[in-house]
Amino acid sequence: MTLEQYTAQYLDQAKKGDKAAREILLSAGKPFVQRTAAAFCGRPLEWGRDEELSVGFIALDEAIDRFEPTRKIPFTGFARLVIKSRLSDYFRKEARHRHQPLEFQTLHQGPIQVDTEQAWENYLREAETRERQEEVLEFQRELSQYGISVEELVNASPKHCDSRENMIGVAKQVAEQPGLMEHLLRTKRLPVKELVPLSGLHRKTIEKGRRYIIAMSLLLHHRERFIYLYSYLKFTGWSEREGSNCG
Repeated sequence: MTLEQYTAQYLDQAKKGDKAAREILLSAGKPFVQRTAAAFCGRPLEWGRDEELSVGFIALDEAIDRFEPTRKIPFTGFARLVIKSRLSDYFRKEARHRHQPLEFQTLHQGPIQVDTEQAWENYLREAETRERQEEVLEFQRELSQYGISVEELVNASPKHCDSRENMIGVAKQVAEQPGLMEHLLRTKRLPVKELVPLSGLHRKTIEKGRRYIIAMSLLLHHRERFIYLYSYLKFTGWSEREGSNCG
């Protein structure tokens, strides 16, 4: 199961005080904490060695308590913001303790001050907006490696719901089969020959939707890297729980 699936199953129970559900969710979230903290710190981190992971783990627990569905932000996106905020606090305190300048502030848009509830809300809004913008730019750079521009992707996007469902279904097959995804990542080309019998679609149909399938495959494969775009995909074209939003 993915962290997203664990979240769907256990988050509400954990927020209501179910300790077992919280422990399951926290355990499932450890790899996410490690990836998020390592990316923020710019170096590999190991459990039991690096204090930053303990800070991130406690932040994930805090995110469970603070998260509200009304924020219209996926839990993983919210948790990532909380983890980054608490890591920022940690580094700031460490710098003060050691009487050293906090150099990483210049790398992460300045110090994060969230000492009051209103300051926290302001931070969340600003950080979420910034992360959404950065994510779009990063996805554009990712697509460019496959010779796809945003304009081309928009033009190639299926206009009809059933066509979109078929293309996302193919992308899901690519993302879920390591051999196919490895081929795409390595060659930057869609494994059309293998997808024809798997999908049951004509070769021309797959080739016509090539750009869209590649983009969706990347979103599905890098769902934690492109949290907001993946969330948008779920709510507009595909639901992991229901399979389709058509009809």
